[in-house]
Order: sequence, then C-alpha cells, then structure tokens
Amino acid sequence: MLLDDYFPNDMTKFSRMRWKLGCGVLLVAATTYYGLKEMTTHWEVISTAFTKNDKPYGGGDFVVRGNQVISLKISGPEITFKPTEQLKDPEVAEPTEAWMNSSAERLNRRTVTFLRGPVDAGLVRTFQQPGQDAAWWYSKDWRTVYVSAGWMDYKAPHPADGSAPQLTKLWRSSDGGQNWTQLSWQEDHNIGQLLFLDPQRGYAIGWGPHVWRTADGGQSWQEIKVPQLANVGKPRKTFDAVNLGPDGVLHVAYYVDKLGEIQTSSLVYRLTWDQQDFELEAVLPQQIVVDLQSSPDSAGSYSLYALSRLGPPRNWDDPADKGHRIGAISTWTNGPRPDVRQLHTFDEKLMLDGLSVGMQGVLLVYATDASGDGAPRDLTFISKDSGQALEAVRRGSRSGRVLRSRNQHAICAVRLYAEKT
Repeated sequence: MLLDDYFPNDMTKFSRMRWKLGCGVLLVAATTYYGLKEMTTHWEVISTAFTKNDKPYGGGDFVVRGNQVISLKISGPEITFKPTEQLKDPEVAEPTEAWMNSSAERLNRRTVTFLRGPVDAGLVRTFQQPGQDAAWWYSKDWRTVYVSAGWMDYKAPHPADGSAPQLTKLWRSSDGGQNWTQLSWQEDHNIGQLLFLDPQRGYAIGWGPHVWRTADGGQSWQEIKVPQLANVGKPRKTFDAVNLGPDGVLHVAYYVDKLGEIQTSSLVYRLTWDQQDFELEAVLPQQIVVDLQSSPDSAGSYSLYALSRLGPPRNWDDPADKGHRIGAISTWTNGPRPDVRQLHTFDEKLMLDGLSVGMQGVLLVYATDASGDGAPRDLTFISKDSGQALEAVRRGSRSGRVLRSRNQHAICAVRLYAEKT
C-alpha cells in the first residue's frame, strides 16, 4: 500500500502555496520536498533532476502514476546575462536585454504550462499560455484535463481601487493533454478553483466569491447564488475554504460578524448537484476556517475536517494585534446541521498552513513556527486515528530529487512554491 491508497483522489488546485500529495511518489519540481516517515521505511531515489531541463524553470503542481507525470507550473521568463567582457562594471551582472530589468515586464511574461512524460526522462510541454495564476483539474484516468490561466498587465496604470483587471481563459483536453480546446468563458471572471465530479460535471470558483456550474464539459456555465453575506461587495473576496466531497456535494466556508442570531462565526454551507441554492451545514463559533477537507470514503457517509484559527479576524488597525491565534481542528459527518466536534487545539505560536485528509483515518496538518529568532520551522502533524492524536514531525528540505517509498506505512507530503519574482 503506497500513498495513493491513503489519498486516492488528490486533485487540488494550483496556487502560490499549497500542499500537494504525489500519488505514491514524492516529487520535486523547482520546489522543496519534505518526506514524512512513519516507522522505519526505505526510500529509493529514482531521479535527481526532475524537470530541471524544462526552461524557464519554475514551481509546479504535479501528480504521478507509475513512472508517468502530469504537471502544471507557472514560471517567469528566462533571464540571460551579458558575458564578462561586455559588462560596464565587472562586479555587477547585467541582463542581455533591457526589459529583463523590469519587474513589471517579468511578471507580464510569466506563463502557465502543462507538461507530461516519464519522471526520469524529461517532460514534454503540450500547453503554454500567458498567466500569473492558474487552476486545473484532471480525471482519474488523466484523459480529461481542464486548465484556467489568469493574466494581469502589470505595466498598465493602477486603477483607483488598486485592482488591475485580470483576464482569465479556460481550456480543456480530452486526450490527456496532447491537444487543447479553448472553452467559452467571460474573461473578466477569475477562476481560483476547478472542482469536478466527472469530466462533464463540475464547478468553477472565483473572486466575489462566485460559483459557476457546468453539466456539459465546460461548454456552458450556470452561476449559482452564493450564501448570505458570502459576497459583501468586495470584488476580489474569496471563500475561506472550499471542498468537493466524494459524493459530489460542494462545501464552502466563510466568516461573518453577524447573521441573525449567529455572531463572529465561520459558516459552512453545502450544495448538492441537483440543488439551486446552498443550505447551511455547520456553524463554527468564534473561529476562522483556514482549510476544509473531506475524507475520500464514498460509501454514503464521510467526515469533514475544518482547520481554523480561534477568535476574531486580525484587527489591522491595532498594531498590537499580530494575528496570532490558537489553531484548532474540528470534524463532523456530512449532512445538514450535523454535530461539530473540536478534536484538537494547537500552540498559539504555530501558524496553520493547510490540511490533507486520507483514508483509514490518516490526517496531515501543516504548520509553521516563526516564534524564534532564527528561520521559521516547518512542522507536520500526523494522525492515524482521524485527528484524535497528533504527532509532530519537523520537515527538512532538499531539492531536485524524486523518491519512492516501499514501506506500506510511509506517508509523504510536498510543499509547492511558485517561483519568487
């Protein structure tokens, strides 16, 4: 039993900082990897140069099956430098072209790229579009892939509200990424997440927040009205967390100051595929949800887990409020108005980064400890009993390697970073 037995349907969105679980193999692509080993396990290095020959080099999201990889990455343009004899000052490096000195130009030339191929022989690009942001979804057999790319003009004058327009485009491949078709999409509507039940039915989640649903493989989209106070007039507001359960139920979480008798709480709403309106699922008093995940069990009943910070939102007008809050993890069974149980709280010094939920009660909670004088410490908390007990493991870092574990008890996680500008 390898990692994909614990996390069989890991289809998360690509973002600037997300945790990704490679299916059975721990990978590195312009990133840092962290191996979490439970009990004694053996690691086999099968590659030490994963995607390093793909230029420009950049961080990416990826998944592995056997020796095959599919990957979506965002990377900046390749920057080259003049030879020493052409430098004005031999101690100062000079780019070969003037635009390479402009951060706006470099941002404008960032690209979204889809790659596929064997992990140990080099991946082939089959898709590349301008973009500084992206989301994707792939079917279990990898035949159907959706990719959205969002692009902003960083050279354009900033508007009065400070929000430069983003142009979003959407594509679909029906042959595993070999060929692509651009789908009809309103370009001024951002896509932050793509969540599908199957290749034909799914959701797009964007700023506002907005929720759209398609039943015909992205040929047409229907906008779904969001729950009360989820949209408060901020054009780029997002849900605090979104999850698509194994039964196709969409769950969204967001914070409200007051909604009727509910005050200073996070609300979780649910939407079944045949519903037109969200219904309230759970209330988490005095907390803000950081991540929301469901167990991959699909036999009717399954558990949801919310990672959250206790207390009100950070008061940015108060210099004394540094945003430190006690973290917590809570759970409930899917269905309207369930009983919510708080399983565990975390030290206030920890910043909670994310959560992964697998089968057989396996949970991974990712956190950062920046309370010391030195560099922040990355920690992962591992649970084998659905969050009842958590064991902390400090993550070390290396780059450029691909490893496989042969031990059935091994658990692995990868933290993905997009290339820094």
